[in-house]
Amino acid sequence: MEPDNIIDMLMKETLEIIAAFDGTGKIVRYNQAAGEALGYGKNTQNINITDILRKDFEAKEEIRTVVERLMDCGETAVYRSNGTCFKAKVHFATDKETGLYFLFALDLESSVEMEQEVFRVREIAAQAMEVKNEFVANVTHELRTPVNGIRGHVESLKDTYLTTEQRKTLHIIEHCCSNMSAIINNILDFSKLQAGKFQLEMARFEFRETINNIIAANMAAVNEKGLQLTLNIDENIPRYLIGDELRLTQILNNLISNAIKFTPVGFIRIEVTLTLRLKHEVELFFMVTDSGIGISKEEQERLFKSFSQVDSSITRKYGGTGLGLAITKELVEMMKGKVYLESEKGRGSNFSFSVRLQTAEESGTREEYKKEIFSILENRKNTQNTDKIEECYRFGTPVNRKEIETRMEKIILSIELGAWEKAEYWAGELKNFVGDGKEELRRAVLRLEMSIRKENYDRSTENYEKVRQLLEEGIKDKSDGTGKQKL
Repeated sequence: MEPDNIIDMLMKETLEIIAAFDGTGKIVRYNQAAGEALGYGKNTQNINITDILRKDFEAKEEIRTVVERLMDCGETAVYRSNGTCFKAKVHFATDKETGLYFLFALDLESSVEMEQEVFRVREIAAQAMEVKNEFVANVTHELRTPVNGIRGHVESLKDTYLTTEQRKTLHIIEHCCSNMSAIINNILDFSKLQAGKFQLEMARFEFRETINNIIAANMAAVNEKGLQLTLNIDENIPRYLIGDELRLTQILNNLISNAIKFTPVGFIRIEVTLTLRLKHEVELFFMVTDSGIGISKEEQERLFKSFSQVDSSITRKYGGTGLGLAITKELVEMMKGKVYLESEKGRGSNFSFSVRLQTAEESGTREEYKKEIFSILENRKNTQNTDKIEECYRFGTPVNRKEIETRMEKIILSIELGAWEKAEYWAGELKNFVGDGKEELRRAVLRLEMSIRKENYDRSTENYEKVRQLLEEGIKDKSDGTGKQKL
């Protein structure tokens, strides 16, 4: 850039007073800020620098001498056309080629007033944000209450005799409640993110179990549309990681549910790769690819903005607030990662993101699994921990019944959703907790695992009911006469 252009840019853009004057003190150039602050306007070019800095110029003193004396003075009085003055921070520069001097002056009084005004505006904005956040929190709480009430009544009605049509209606109501809850949670999360009050939780979790739970939660929607879903997880990813499991689940659920929503036919492919492993940290790279409607280059620019969707027809046809991807981007960045998108209109999309998670000590054997439970029980209650661990595996004890009940629920849910790998996993887990039961029960659990492995729905449900029956009979035999225990 040419020197004259640089000077022109400075004159135009800066808020400082700038005046260029010659060896006689006559002002030959000035910027708009100088004309306005000094009150001379367009006549600024007709005055002398001694009129502006009259306090600092002595009679018959050369301009060059005054400039050299004032070069490091820092602050002085600058006079306006009406005779009043203001305190300013000044400094000078010289241009040897043209022989011109430059005065730069910053009105300190206006600067202080501006800072005070900025502070006042920030205070008002902070108060407004606080009121908004409180309002959002109250509204979302008030909305949750009726939604949860409706959901509770639906659950109660599902246990009664219903016709096929009534059961369909309840399913629709339940689906609407889930959508409403998702919208409420998105609004609350967005409000927290905007206020800077959103914090990630750091806790140990089993990575593959988390991913399998996410897949199981989305399988009903996948099967309903007849889509093909495949999952590929890098075997080098540690079993246990430390991070915010809930928010990682939220990120993946947002991307997978969008893929399902915008894919009328075809496939959804999910891949997780280990891209970096340090001593106490790993970087994971996730890809969610679909064969859906796709997004044009122009539409991609506003996709991650708040309350934005690619076009209004998307909102009308598919619904949504436009907050999901904006929240996803914020959460990924909080996990030291980035979100990427590759897509083409009518040819599907590939959403990918990276996150950093801490590593945790791995465990896999039954004995190590006992140690893990020992640690959990130790944190909850610092007495008789060893006995508690053994009680967990002693068939028929309250702790054992609870563990069995949890796994039985997950097995049948996975079978119903067609999540056969997950069902097989939970059946394998169940074997650990019936080891002290009768041989007939152990064989029944093994048959259940085999039928699940073959993905035989009828045989799996039949074997599941047999296991349930034997469990109830076995626990009844172990009870103290109080009757059959519910599993």
